[in-house]
Amino acid sequence: MEYVRIVDVSLCHEYYNGSSCGFNVVPSAETAEIMKREQILCRVYDGKVRLISPAGAVTENMTLFFYVKPSIAEIWNVTNFDGIAHDEFPTAVVFSKKKTHFEGRKKDSMPELQLMFGVVFALELHLEPNKTIECTVNVPTKKLRWCYCVSGIFAERDLFISDSSKTDNPVMFDCVEKSTRLSLYISRNEIPIVSGAPSRFRLLDSATSKVLMKTLPNASGKTLAKACLDDGTSAIVAECFVNP
Repeated sequence: MEYVRIVDVSLCHEYYNGSSCGFNVVPSAETAEIMKREQILCRVYDGKVRLISPAGAVTENMTLFFYVKPSIAEIWNVTNFDGIAHDEFPTAVVFSKKKTHFEGRKKDSMPELQLMFGVVFALELHLEPNKTIECTVNVPTKKLRWCYCVSGIFAERDLFISDSSKTDNPVMFDCVEKSTRLSLYISRNEIPIVSGAPSRFRLLDSATSKVLMKTLPNASGKTLAKACLDDGTSAIVAECFVNP
């Protein structure tokens, strides 16, 4: 029997530095029945969802529904679905004309979701006869202010965090708290968290511009906290702990 490719959808997340990896998919019960009946096979590799079927098997429009799970837990902390209501579940809707978008679906319409663990969003594929779906679903990334928590011998010193990656428009940090034990420096701008990205910030002495640390650690999705900003408001920040 000759099989042909009918779907190639890449699931990309900025946290993975734009690569297609780190996701697995589980078909809904109804979709599993359709795939069994139509002899559609699903393969997932490097974040790409590929469906193959016998040639000419898709003779009418059909919708396949999958639940998407990330391979690492911090994806929950760095994914931005703020536009989806609390009683809805984010769903990536994909059509054959390379059109994709996220929309909210009522959670009570997905009873299977209550029995699953670790599902971050759903994938809905709209298949048409004699058409192949080839596209990329870009999962939105949450951008957070970074907070460097400096302790140890540098806690009381006036410090400056230098952005080595952008000399024309560098990210600036403000000291929002200082004590003999700990000082907090929070970025004025939101910065995306990207796993494996090269370090971009250095720690300098404000008075002498002497480099105290050449590479500060990057923020991760594992250390999120609530912090008070210099204007008195509060925000969720990604903490980085520095103890020279």
